[in-house]
Amino acid sequence: MIDIFLEVVGGFFAGIIFFTVLRGLRHQNVKGQSGTCLVIAGFGLLFFSSLIDITDNFPELNYLVLIGDTGSQAFLEKVVGMLLGLLLLSLGLWRWIPSIMALEDTRKSLSLLNLELDQRVKTRTVELEAANRLLTCEIEERYKVEEQLKYRATHDSLTNLPNRDAVSNLLENLVVQPREEGVYSAVMFLDLDDFKKINDHLGHEVGDRLLLEVSHRLGKAIPRTGTLGRFGGDEFIVILPDIKDPDEAGSVAEELLDKFRTPFLLAEREFLLTASVGIAIYPWDGETPQKLLCHADTAMYGAKKGGRDTYCYFSDDMNRDLSRRLALEEQMHGALDRQEFSLRYQPVIDLEKQCVIGAEALLRWHNPVLGNVPPDEFIPIAEDTGFIVPLGRFVLSTALSNLVAWRKHYDNDFKVAVNISPLQFREGKLARFVEKSLLLVDLPGTALELEITEGALMGGCSVVVDSLETLQRMGVGLSMDDFGTGYSSLSYLRRYPFDTLKIDRSFVEDIAVNQGDRELVIATISMAQSLGLQVVAEGVETDEQLTFLKEQGCTLIQGYYFSRPLLADDFDRYLDSWAEVSSLIESPSDSLIA
Repeated sequence: MIDIFLEVVGGFFAGIIFFTVLRGLRHQNVKGQSGTCLVIAGFGLLFFSSLIDITDNFPELNYLVLIGDTGSQAFLEKVVGMLLGLLLLSLGLWRWIPSIMALEDTRKSLSLLNLELDQRVKTRTVELEAANRLLTCEIEERYKVEEQLKYRATHDSLTNLPNRDAVSNLLENLVVQPREEGVYSAVMFLDLDDFKKINDHLGHEVGDRLLLEVSHRLGKAIPRTGTLGRFGGDEFIVILPDIKDPDEAGSVAEELLDKFRTPFLLAEREFLLTASVGIAIYPWDGETPQKLLCHADTAMYGAKKGGRDTYCYFSDDMNRDLSRRLALEEQMHGALDRQEFSLRYQPVIDLEKQCVIGAEALLRWHNPVLGNVPPDEFIPIAEDTGFIVPLGRFVLSTALSNLVAWRKHYDNDFKVAVNISPLQFREGKLARFVEKSLLLVDLPGTALELEITEGALMGGCSVVVDSLETLQRMGVGLSMDDFGTGYSSLSYLRRYPFDTLKIDRSFVEDIAVNQGDRELVIATISMAQSLGLQVVAEGVETDEQLTFLKEQGCTLIQGYYFSRPLLADDFDRYLDSWAEVSSLIESPSDSLIA
């Protein structure tokens, strides 16, 4: 019974193995192997031998296997079948050995490839990690560079203060933010007074160092909520975002100005600077950044006009002044080409000789739109815009052209005086232009006198000094104009080759009633005479003024007492009638001559 069970189990497993082999042989790679048929045949014979054992115990299954009639025949068939099956199976497996070896080689190759691939992956991973670190560093560096560029775009390179763009953006945000009732903002425009002279005479390096020190001082006066910015050049901007009272801005402005009371020490030199501050209040003086900045700038010019070293709030009157200034600048452009400028000549009288020895050329402007514009209004604008240079050349050329006829018909020693702007001196071409202009009309240098204010001499610029020396060699007379109205006129008289000193009309007009003015005029005349200078008194209009000046030894007189400024044709007639006018000098109580 046990034999039967074991044979059945053996046959069952033999069948499973045979079935499995058949299924595996269906694979395309297995079919192509040369030992496949032998393996199939070997398994078939082994399975056949197993069936012989089964049919021995189950005669009814004999029809499944063709066996011998006797036991010995059956045994022989079984042995032969098993041996033959094993042989065929062995031969088939032998044929499979190269494939198995090739498969093993392939497996080894794949294993090596896997190792190589793993190594490459590890190497690449390390490279990618290094690249990632490098990329991270580059991104961080780029971010730093972008931040630096952004900072530079919004901050001044010298002082590291917010620049014009940053201030404009701050104001943009300021005006759009909602605010409580009774809360204001202030925009303050601060400009250093006459700082350009430091750059011109000492160089921009010194100027930059001073600006840096100024920014440090101003920063200490700004409230914690305020912002200090540099608007450009020597201009600074202060923003106070939240103030309860507009007067708070005035208090801050006073603190800012106080920072200039102490001299600036630089390279063992002391510099005393002053500043002018203009204040605009939001929303009173404007609801846009542009208007606030414009009005603060206008107020700053109002502070300069008020004497400098002070602060000023914006007002509607300033707005009208600004509109007037813009209109003057607009009409001034092209006014020379439109022949809107003309000259008036006011005679200079010598009381001793009782004759007209010369005249001062005075510029006048009549515009079809603006009418008659006074010189004290348009000349400062011409100087600010640089228009004074071509305008000054027009005055000089026209005056010399008229002088030719007066010297020919009246007096060969007759001379004309022309006012020269500081900007004309600093341009560096004045002496050459004077020389060409004299040659053009064939006049000597002694026929011309240039009137110079101390503003042209401040700082001792080498260009100015060279021009004065060249003009002196040409014989051109030099006159100190508006003497006594500045700060350093005495030193200029000592340092520069002046021939004439003109007493300003502001001292002459009150000499009859003001003892202080009389003393100043007496001292000026005495000093000038001791220096060998001629003295001309301007603005003489009354008998009392004329008598006083004559008593003090001032014999050169200019003013309405003898004549108002005249057109060239009228001045011709005035010279022709001087014989009649000179007789009136002996009796100064007579009526004024218009």
